[in-house]
Amino acid sequence: MANKEWETDEDRMIYQLQVHKKFISWVIEKLNAEGISCRRTTGNDPKGDILVIEKKDVPRVKQIVREIQNRYNG
Repeated sequence: MANKEWETDEDRMIYQLQVHKKFISWVIEKLNAEGISCRRTTGNDPKGDILVIEKKDVPRVKQIVREIQNRYNG
């Protein structure tokens, strides 16, 4: 839908936020499947959209994110 013509700017923004929300949910599911405890942040947290509960899991989370980026942006 990259070339979709939007009726309003708000329609485009709503679509982008819906895609972002679904993507973050998908990443959280992937992390949970790897046994990594995490949750969605709120309040436009400047540190990001996902809170990793255990500091020891951070390197594995970074690796998973890199794998996702390489697979889909690669």
